[in-house]
Parts: sequence; C-alpha cells; structure tokens
Amino acid sequence: RVSEFNSLVNTKLQDALKDLKQQGANAYVLDLRSNTGGAFQSAVEISGFFFEDRVATYVIDSNQAELPFRTPKGKASVEPDAPLVVWLDGMSASASEVLAGSLRDNCRAVTMGDKSFGKGLIQAVYGLKNGAGLVLTVARYVTPGGSEIQGIGITPDIAGNMPAPVIVPVLSSDTSKVDFEDISKRLDPSMCKVPAEHATKKVRHDNIS
Repeated sequence: RVSEFNSLVNTKLQDALKDLKQQGANAYVLDLRSNTGGAFQSAVEISGFFFEDRVATYVIDSNQAELPFRTPKGKASVEPDAPLVVWLDGMSASASEVLAGSLRDNCRAVTMGDKSFGKGLIQAVYGLKNGAGLVLTVARYVTPGGSEIQGIGITPDIAGNMPAPVIVPVLSSDTSKVDFEDISKRLDPSMCKVPAEHATKKVRHDNIS
C-alpha cells in the first residue's frame, strides 16, 4: 500500500517489489486508497517500476502547451507481463490519480474500486504584502490517453470488489476477490492498446473550472 507520495516512498516501494519478487510473486496489487497525493514526480518514477520509456502523464499549461513526463529507462522492477491491479477510492487524489491513469492507459494495470477524487490541477501560491496568499492554477494533468483528471477522476475498470477499508490493517490487504486470470486477459495486447503519444491533442474536456 502507498499511503502518500513523499521522499521515501520510491525506495520503500522498490524494495518491497524486489522482496515480493524474491518470494516468487507473479501478480501484484497496488493499493492507493485514501492516498490524497503528494510529490508528483514520485508518481512518474513509480510508473517506471512497471514500464519503461513511455509517457506517464502530460502537463498542459494555461497556453495549452503540453509537456510529456516519461518513465525512465532501466528502472523496471516487475516483469512486463505480471498482472497488476490498482485499488482506488474517493480519497485517491492528485498524484494517486496520475499514477493510476499512467498505469491504466499504458495497459500495465487494471483499476478497481471506486471513482477517484478528481484533482488534476497544478497550483502555485503567491504571498501578498498584506500577509494573504493568492492561489493560481498554472497547469493541469492529463492521462496518456488524453483523459482529464480535474473534476472527473479515474473511473475504475472494475467497480467495487474491495476488501475492508484501509483503517482495518489485516483485512484491508485481502486480495482474494481479485481474479488475476481476468486481469491478465484485460491487459493482453489484443484487449488493450497503448495510446499514441501526443494524445492530448484529443483531450475530452478542455476547460478548467
């Protein structure tokens, strides 16, 4: 489970994946429930644990200029054909949604659970002389397939089928309801196609509210 995206999460997750692999794991669940976000770059780097050198997300500024963020090369920790599920809920937001959208659109994971929060804006805070602060939206995230996150969220591929909430430590990690055979079929190239790059030219919702 990834509870937040901070300076430690990448190393800890990579170590956990290596440990699971040594134990013979051949399928994985990434629990992002109640993860409200954090460091955006961590989401991109974690995507790189599962696939290499592809667009993880696009950042689009107020002038509609797009900047692709790619996963690095040589950082993958998991076999490319190992089935992966990402658990989401209504508290999964921001960097969690970037990661979920990245893995889903690149046909690397199937999302499961409840619709995510829908926070896809990048905002800057400017201090004013009177002590107040001014918050400006400077850009937004878009998934590799061109789907907006802001105000919409990530709709899971499979609704529900969640274990106990994350506040119940043991039961919350129960993966017995995950049909990994079905997950593998959904991720097969015959069923899932990785979008061409620069997909943001076909963004479905252009306006920021």
